[in-house]
Amino acid sequence: MDLIESLKRYRIFQFDYSNAGKVYLEAVDWIDRLNAFMGICYFDPKVSRLQPRFIWGITTLFIYIYLAFESTYWYRNDVEKLLLCITTHGFSVQMASKVYTFIINRSQVVEVNTMNRDYYEMETTKSVTVQNSHKSSATIAYILLKMTAACYIILVGLIVLGPAIGGAIVSEKILPFGFELSHSNAWPAYIMNLAFHVNCGFYVAFLTTSSDSTFILYLLTAVGQIDAISGLLNELNEMLEKNASEEVISLQLRRIFQLHQHHFAYMRMFKNMFQYYFMMAITMLYFCMSICLAAFVLINWYMGVLVFCFCSAQIFYMCFLGTALQSKFLMKEIDSFSWYRLSVPNQKFAILFLASAQNPILLSAAMVKLNVATYLQVHKSVYSFLMLLLRIKQ
Repeated sequence: MDLIESLKRYRIFQFDYSNAGKVYLEAVDWIDRLNAFMGICYFDPKVSRLQPRFIWGITTLFIYIYLAFESTYWYRNDVEKLLLCITTHGFSVQMASKVYTFIINRSQVVEVNTMNRDYYEMETTKSVTVQNSHKSSATIAYILLKMTAACYIILVGLIVLGPAIGGAIVSEKILPFGFELSHSNAWPAYIMNLAFHVNCGFYVAFLTTSSDSTFILYLLTAVGQIDAISGLLNELNEMLEKNASEEVISLQLRRIFQLHQHHFAYMRMFKNMFQYYFMMAITMLYFCMSICLAAFVLINWYMGVLVFCFCSAQIFYMCFLGTALQSKFLMKEIDSFSWYRLSVPNQKFAILFLASAQNPILLSAAMVKLNVATYLQVHKSVYSFLMLLLRIKQ
């Protein structure tokens, strides 16, 4: 947390983190400003999907999927170009899943956003205890969103423009990827192919940034909700120690139960929204990482390292934030909760909260839990594949 706090001295990260609701609304507005570059909107159902930039983006996706398979067949006898074509196959499926989850089926995104807005409008969330509890997750969310945008856009920029700049230096026509609009080495065909690659890179950079930023924001909001429940539980314990009135204790207990019910409904909706997306994303990113390293080993495709890092970063966010949510399990607070000091009616009411709190909803991709262990297992599998390739090459 010291590192996070130290970043606040930079202007880009300076913001009032004490009001979690304001941080959330500012983050939503910032994500929609990114979306405006692509002619889309995640959070406002009144904004039409039939924007020229979005229509062109969908057209680009279909053209790209066709070209990826057509170019793979065209260069089936050229190992180097064949690998460069196969490298991007995984991205086509992943981008299609992002378009479906966040744009075509955006009603769920809108519904989760509405739940969050309602949550921050609740009287309970305006208390000093809840606001202080949300401060940590709000700080991490805002800083992480800014860093994610910078890293993703710069990384995709290097992947797409790096080969072209390098080719200009050595006087060669080098394309970032293997798929082509025209299978010709003439300058007009090269410029046309490069322009299409840059166009694809633009949509990949901004769509990945905005979709992952939405996931980060939503999940860290859930983490903040658990922190808020924890803060109210600690406050309730202090009330019990000070022998507060029955009315005050009952009100506090109902606040805790209200927040927990909201969190449970929120996590159920969040999991339903992202479950199949997680499975598709991890499978396709794993495929891309493996092929990128294969191209790096077999044909010395150095840009494959950057593509590998881009894929790894996306898996890292899913798994790291899944671990962050898992680590917020309320077991410690439940163990220290002096429920036996409550009156009999309040004890009965507390049982409902205690029973549900011991069965939290965690993130998963099919049967695989999203945590740091899964992230390491994915990279271990890729490493084993890399070692196998190196032995075969020798």
